[in-house]
Amino acid sequence: MTHLSIVIPVLNETSLIDELVKRVKIASEQITNDFEIILVDDGSTDNTWNQILKNTNLENRVKAIRFTRNFGHHYAITAGLQKASGEWVVVMDGDLQDRPEVIPQLYKMSSEGYDVVFVSRKNRTEKIYYRISQKIFYFILNLLSGVNFDSSQANFSIINRKVVEAFKAFPENSRFYGSTINWLGFKRGKILADQGKRFSGEPSYTIRKRLKLALDIIFSFSDRPLKWAIGLGFFLSLVASILGIYIVFRALTSGFSVMGWPSLIAAIFFNTGVILIVLGILGVYIGRVYTETKGRPLYAISEKINI
Repeated sequence: MTHLSIVIPVLNETSLIDELVKRVKIASEQITNDFEIILVDDGSTDNTWNQILKNTNLENRVKAIRFTRNFGHHYAITAGLQKASGEWVVVMDGDLQDRPEVIPQLYKMSSEGYDVVFVSRKNRTEKIYYRISQKIFYFILNLLSGVNFDSSQANFSIINRKVVEAFKAFPENSRFYGSTINWLGFKRGKILADQGKRFSGEPSYTIRKRLKLALDIIFSFSDRPLKWAIGLGFFLSLVASILGIYIVFRALTSGFSVMGWPSLIAAIFFNTGVILIVLGILGVYIGRVYTETKGRPLYAISEKINI
């Protein structure tokens, strides 16, 4: 068994692979010479795979997995964890905003009896409007999912073999590294570290992808939307009952009659919209059950190097 594995998903990162491998090697060698770097190419369409091959030829401790297409960031992390042989496994993103120089700090913290240690980012390099929108995003995500996410943490972490095996045994198709680690419930610590600047290129995680990820997490780890839908139904029923009693009372006491087709039509459209929303929520959950029952593999691998 290797002492330390570093799992890094990459997508269209041709210009930084050499720098990434160099800095991860330097950081890992401060801990042990018995390490492996597992690069998972999540369906890159540029020259990323050739750059990875160059590094695997130069160093057999650099290992590589290539997906047949883009399956997604968290599926790439899963593939890396499936192949990692380390007693300790570091998971980090490949854009160098997760600074490899922090790896020894993670390892040192893990030796204090923690199964999991995450990096909480400080002195972040994103623009202020991005950080504000991210805090709002995480507030809504926590509210709807029932999972306590820390907006200062991403995937950069170290986990021990016990946690790796528990993660690998996780049976669901929906794969989200941070929320799954949270759910597993092992003893957890954190360190503070400066966030690095992106070495080159543009981020592949768009707002659309982040929103999709948020919805996937909400529907995968919580039934709170269903409970809220039930609560909304009871509330609207209560309002309708009170209004009905009021109309009957006015009609009996003062001859008041119901008038106003526009308000009636508006009420019908509103209630219909609520019904469709609730049905949509139910449909999403049913669709996820259908996806799980198909039992498809999480990803497909076209090549493996040094594994």
